[in-house]
Amino acid sequence: MDTDQILLALTIVIVAAMVARGIAQRLSLGPIVALLAVGAALGPHSPYPLLADHIDELHAVGEIGVVLLLFLVGLDTQPERLRSMRGLVFGSAVLQYLLTVVALAAVFRLLGFEPWQAALLVALGLAMSSDAVAMGALEERGELTTRCGRTVMAVVISQGFLAIPVLAAMPLLDGRPSRTAGLSLPGEAAMVLGAIALVYLAGRYALPAALAWSARRLGTNAFGLVILASVFAAAWLMDEVGVSMALGSFMVGMLLSTSEFAEQVRASVTPMKGLLLGVFFMAVGMSIDPQQVAGVGWELLAVLPLLLLIKVVIVAVLARLFGVDLHDGARAGLILAPFDEVGFVIFASAHASGLLHDAAYALGLTLISFSFIVATPMINLGYRLIGRGEGATPADAQPVAGLPDEQLDHHVVVVGYSYTGRVLCSMLESAGIHYIAFDLDLERISEGKRSGHHVHYGNVNDPNMLGAVAIVRARAVVVTTREYEQTRQVTGNLRHFYPDVPVLTAVPYLFQRDELRRRGVPQTVALMPEGMLDFGALVLGRLGVEPVEVDRLTTELRADDYALLRELGGAVPAAVTVGA
Repeated sequence: MDTDQILLALTIVIVAAMVARGIAQRLSLGPIVALLAVGAALGPHSPYPLLADHIDELHAVGEIGVVLLLFLVGLDTQPERLRSMRGLVFGSAVLQYLLTVVALAAVFRLLGFEPWQAALLVALGLAMSSDAVAMGALEERGELTTRCGRTVMAVVISQGFLAIPVLAAMPLLDGRPSRTAGLSLPGEAAMVLGAIALVYLAGRYALPAALAWSARRLGTNAFGLVILASVFAAAWLMDEVGVSMALGSFMVGMLLSTSEFAEQVRASVTPMKGLLLGVFFMAVGMSIDPQQVAGVGWELLAVLPLLLLIKVVIVAVLARLFGVDLHDGARAGLILAPFDEVGFVIFASAHASGLLHDAAYALGLTLISFSFIVATPMINLGYRLIGRGEGATPADAQPVAGLPDEQLDHHVVVVGYSYTGRVLCSMLESAGIHYIAFDLDLERISEGKRSGHHVHYGNVNDPNMLGAVAIVRARAVVVTTREYEQTRQVTGNLRHFYPDVPVLTAVPYLFQRDELRRRGVPQTVALMPEGMLDFGALVLGRLGVEPVEVDRLTTELRADDYALLRELGGAVPAAVTVGA
């Protein structure tokens, strides 16, 4: 394909994807359905194929997106979560997955899937639930911290671990030769264990040191490069010893999940992950033959409701056995019924190895795609039929113990850990208000960690970072940065991207406060005038002026928004210019 053909093809793909995503959003179908439709429309089975000869290349590029997806899953799998929810995560959630795999495999064996590995692989993929659908449904209904939300979160967390052995077992199930096939079994095991140990040591010690060096010398712009190099190196190493690439990327993510760089890392990697996953889903869509999908016919209409019902029933029954109200368990089952995107990865690998024949592959892809389509109306209908139930009352909506503050709704985001930010964090902590603070100075962050404050490394000026720290769900954002220009940029981005989130800030001078208020940040305080008045009152008191007279003078200077102070010193203090 010539350069001009590549440019034309990319233009058509991007435009078609944008149009399809817009239509899918209007129909509440989700972006993955749109990307699959674009791939099917442009693939070799389309009347007008555009990239028919380059599906393998697109799959290879898309696999990088899968590696980054598993890295972000590891980044969200934090030890605190496991300690606080270990009963649900390692009990109900894992048992739910295993029982679902057994039930779905039995269904596919009855449908005539041969060999048995094919039925097992399809079941392993479809037994997982879509994180995106589940978290979106909980957030939309404000149930992240209810019993229903805890049940769903337990499954989401457990899937982060379960996806790794499932993907790692793919070479064993599909019979592909290992890269270390020439070694004995003990030799292969030693190679794998050595690779895991190397990734652990690098992710635990070398990578944080490299990120700290990058933060001091290169700033946040180099974060993405350091992370991508580390993730790809870990994935390559695992692939070389015959283990799934996902294991390496997942380990790197989990090792970084408790570091102060976690939020900035997520913000740096997410855009690239989204782009590459989009390529992956379009490549999957190109593999779909509409005639085979049409041939599925009655199987789809009969099997899809049955599979979704099996998932709902297993989740609800196990939740009840683990002490969750039946209404909450049923709602959790509905939310977890849609199949997960990881199924596309499992099916694509199995189809490429010949373990899944074309018809079974088409059925698997179609089931996942249609589960996304029916997810929203199914959940909405289920909520209307089941009702909210007693388990979702406000009295039960307590924070999930042990979860980091950034995962909670209605938290306060503090931008800047200067002296003002430090004092504010202490006040928030004393008041029992959940918060998370960000700064770019590693020394200040270390000081905050020693003080027990929730301080992390992060550039909140980056729009990707604003999304990574869930500012849309924040109770308020307090900007306490030292540099006025940075304060102005941060507040401007917040007002532009999140106009409904309250923003409060403190600046030294009146002219800065006035400018920010004109820019749409009304809750801005100028610290210098009050500091000067307090100092002046101290001086007058020390010189013997009566307290009543001191109060009169300070009240007079505060009158009409510090009108007399403005006359004495002007709106802009000497040697200070706007934007400095």
